Amino acid sequence: MSFIERGDVFSPQEFLKIVDQERKKIISIKKKRRISTKTFSYLFENRDTVLNQINEMILVENVTDHGELDHLIKTYNSLLPQENFLSVSMFIEISNEKELLKEMPKLSGIERSVYFVMGDHEINAIPEEGRSTETLESTLQYLRIYFTREDAEILKKTRNAFLVTKHKIYSETAMIPEELLKELKSEIY
Repeated sequence: MSFIERGDVFSPQEFLKIVDQERKKIISIKKKRRISTKTFSYLFENRDTVLNQINEMILVENVTDHGELDHLIKTYNSLLPQENFLSVSMFIEISNEKELLKEMPKLSGIERSVYFVMGDHEINAIPEEGRSTETLESTLQYLRIYFTREDAEILKKTRNAFLVTKHKIYSETAMIPEELLKELKSEIY
C-alpha cells in the first residue's frame, strides 16, 4: 500500500468544503471494515481510513505548518497496512463512564491478547510500541497482524476467520464477514 504524501491531503479550508461528502464516504468504508464483540470493536485500516484521519486532524487542529503536517503524515503512515501485515484499530466500547473507570484496570494487557484465527492457526496481534504499559491508559489501541508467507497461504485458503480476544477476564470472538475477508486476502502479499 502506498504511503500518504503531502499532496494527498487537503488544507483545512479545502477539506471544510467537502467534509460532509468525505464523512459519508468514510462511514460507508468503515462500516464494511469494522467488526465488533460485546466489549470491543476492530477497524481494519486501509489507505482511505488513514487518509481521512489525517484530513480530520488537519481540519480540527487547523494545521497549516509544513513541519507539523509532515509529522502528522509520518505518524499516521505507520497505521497503513502493508503487504505483510494488517493494521487494526481496537476500540474499547464501554460507554458508561463509571463502568469504564472500574473496568480499565482489569483490561490491562488486552492489547497483547488479540489473535487473528483461521481454523486451528492463529496469529497474535502486536500492539503499537510505546503504548503498552502495566495499566491500560487508552480505550484505543493500534495493532498489527503480521503474516509470514505460510500464514498468507493459509489465509488465502480459509473460509472463516475471526478476531479473538484471549484475556483472563475478557474472552470474546468476532467473525470477519466474507466480503471483508476477501478484501483482507487481497491486501496480504
